[in-house]
Amino acid sequence: MPSGPSTGGKAPVRVRDKRRWSWLVTLLKVGLSALAFGVVAFSVDLSAAWQHAANQSIPFVGLSALILTLQLLLGGLRWHAILARLGANPSLRESVRLYYISAFFNAYLWGAVGGDMLRAWLSYRRALSAKTAINSVVLDRIAALAGVAILVLVTAPIFFSRVGSALPMYVPVGLACAGLIAIAVVANLRRLPATWLGTKFMRFLQSLGDSVQQVFLDPKAAFPVLSFAVLAQIALGAATFAMAASLGIKVTLLDCMVLMQPVALLANLPISVGGWGVRETAVVLLFGLIGVPSSAALVLSLQLGLLALLVVFPGGILWLLLRLKERAPKPAA
Repeated sequence: MPSGPSTGGKAPVRVRDKRRWSWLVTLLKVGLSALAFGVVAFSVDLSAAWQHAANQSIPFVGLSALILTLQLLLGGLRWHAILARLGANPSLRESVRLYYISAFFNAYLWGAVGGDMLRAWLSYRRALSAKTAINSVVLDRIAALAGVAILVLVTAPIFFSRVGSALPMYVPVGLACAGLIAIAVVANLRRLPATWLGTKFMRFLQSLGDSVQQVFLDPKAAFPVLSFAVLAQIALGAATFAMAASLGIKVTLLDCMVLMQPVALLANLPISVGGWGVRETAVVLLFGLIGVPSSAALVLSLQLGLLALLVVFPGGILWLLLRLKERAPKPAA
């Protein structure tokens, strides 16, 4: 019997290549986070940092935790508004619950998008189409970054008045402009010619472009989504201010609102593990420009990161409860 060329061995090779690439990217992220931490640690008086933590005001820490929880709720509301615009009809409670679960996995998994993938999967399991589930999560990521970009641009004059106008200070503004322009570019993918739509990936891009146009280029839809995104970033600034107050750091609420937007923009770049290291470096550098000692700034950033891990931890409990509910035997009809 004649036999054609075998292709059975190609799939396992592709899977192995993808795994190797994934591990390589993860190692690079871990390396960058470790390097950033090392540079910051060697440039900071760690004994002074410990003194700031030792004299901390616990009530202000609790206030910071409360505001970070509010930020999570605003994120759930943002995603719910996107789902509603895409024609889905989930309950608000379900949207917030799934968002909380995804926040837990995003925080505790090194890849930083594992929670988003799980959120899309859980949405699909709850009768959403695969297209709507995936597009809603991608759009939520875009909306979150758009909220940061908007605040970076709105607060840019204050930012430059506080830290100066040296060339590196324009990097966050450049990234913010590029991000907002990218939204308009992605929206135009809905106009891809039919001859280009021969692959699933190209059809996904066209579908994503259509969804971006529905959510971001229609003012009635964009206003609630971007409002929740901006409010979530304002909450980050307020949480930072409360944490700074707990450490006795002399900054204003406006300082925290302005300086934490470039920090959030840089920490969200997919170059480190959960923004660790990059966030600490950015906080030390930017807050140092307004006179905050590097030891105090390092403690501020570390404690914000650790507090965020604590705040999203109930999302893991929600996940376990969801799994138990799914595995529970259904009553006989």
